[in-house]
Amino acid sequence: MRSAPSQSPMFVLASVLILLVSAPSFAKKVVRLAATEREPYISQSLPNQGYVHELVTESFKRVGYEVSIEYYPLARVNKLAEIGKVDGLIPSYQEKSLKEKYVFSAPFLGDRIGLLKKKTLRVSPSKYPSTSLEASLIKLQQYKIGLVRGASVTPAFDQTMFLNKEFASSDLLNLDKLHADRIDFAVIDKYTAADLMVNHRPHLIGQLEFMQPELVNNYFHVAFSKNAQNHQQQLNAFNQGLKLISQDGTLAQIVSRHGLLVPKTTKSGKTKLSIGTVNNDEMVVMKSLSKEFEKSHPHIELEWKVLDENTLRKRLLADLAISDGHFDIMTIGAYEAPIWGKNRWLTPIENLPEAYDVDDIFTAVLDALSDQNTLYALPFYSESTITYYRKDLFRHAGVTMPDKPTYQEIMNLAKAVHDPKNGVYGIGLRGKAGWGQNMAYITTLVNSFGGRWFDMEWKPTINTPEWKEALTFYKELLTKYGHPDRATNGWKENQNLYQSGKLGI
Repeated sequence: MRSAPSQSPMFVLASVLILLVSAPSFAKKVVRLAATEREPYISQSLPNQGYVHELVTESFKRVGYEVSIEYYPLARVNKLAEIGKVDGLIPSYQEKSLKEKYVFSAPFLGDRIGLLKKKTLRVSPSKYPSTSLEASLIKLQQYKIGLVRGASVTPAFDQTMFLNKEFASSDLLNLDKLHADRIDFAVIDKYTAADLMVNHRPHLIGQLEFMQPELVNNYFHVAFSKNAQNHQQQLNAFNQGLKLISQDGTLAQIVSRHGLLVPKTTKSGKTKLSIGTVNNDEMVVMKSLSKEFEKSHPHIELEWKVLDENTLRKRLLADLAISDGHFDIMTIGAYEAPIWGKNRWLTPIENLPEAYDVDDIFTAVLDALSDQNTLYALPFYSESTITYYRKDLFRHAGVTMPDKPTYQEIMNLAKAVHDPKNGVYGIGLRGKAGWGQNMAYITTLVNSFGGRWFDMEWKPTINTPEWKEALTFYKELLTKYGHPDRATNGWKENQNLYQSGKLGI
């Protein structure tokens, strides 16, 4: 019996080529969106480009879409969307005047626009708010109210003719005018105002406050241009994705990660205490143990806001900046405690129970948490910068750690242990940006190289040879012998890598 002839290699190759040529091509589903920067909601300078960027990207990702988001000035964003050069714009309000040109997605958390004033300006509660917005605003007609040119508040507010309105090119300029008493109120989103002060006008923190309630509490939408192809299909896809991330808790995690979680309503008859804390292991344990406190104090309800260190610092300062009173209790460091206490942003720690032994606290820690012998915080733990090394990895590399190593010896040891092919890296340094991340260590490093931030006349000294030498060393050590994710690794990420045997030092 003869066997069937085998196919030649050329025949097989030709068959594969025919299949490849004739196979249908599946184009990726891509949504092109134009965005305008709106800190703290969306900006290229924010982590993950902000809450709105992350929400939109994740919603589309859930239903098989890729998103391309490009940033432009507001006027340019509107023009690109109107002519269909992009599929839509973010973030957008759902306004009647725009419905001829756009279709709007389901709503998601937006901004809170209100009147910001100096604390020294005494406006009695009877003047604002009142029974209606118009009646309240009439009683403010004697004051100068600053707005951003071209921005809309509400139709009722925009159409008022009796208010003394002054227009500026930006929210930041209005903050400066408010500080200089050139206007009495600034109409601004409360969190935008807070972040502008934290990032650009820290000397205003604690001097301003918002009047309650806000003028308007807006929702954001994705506005899809009717001139763009498949706008209805993209609208339906986004709404489906938004629903999915809302149902499984991803949306709440995104909002919380950016420090914008909406406060929960308290249970009837209970006093709610809102706690802002950092997401390290010790504080997570404290949160879990707090259930016992609530059991023994049934009239108190605790609300926890657990954030990464950089976000927590920003949100705490933002809360102080606009006197929002969002946090009752907060986790801060020894850097903030005396400064914030001196500014009277914190309540003195007084009348402690006898069971709390204040004298048992290390003197250095007690002094760091005080101003003028007044205690403003209680320590949960204290910490310092320490060099750790893995004995197993050092043995494998055939090196020994001296009792008192110099930084050059640290460099040589990191080089000896560095074995990236096997997933081992010489050293873990904080490369993640932030005062509590890389800057806390860089300050120590600069001191070791003989540098300092200021001289005795408070003139900056960061352009000195000592600074340059320290930063050059830091960069070389981190880039040559550090982990590939060094730019995003802080103390926690390095700790986890070290414990899992991936870092030598």
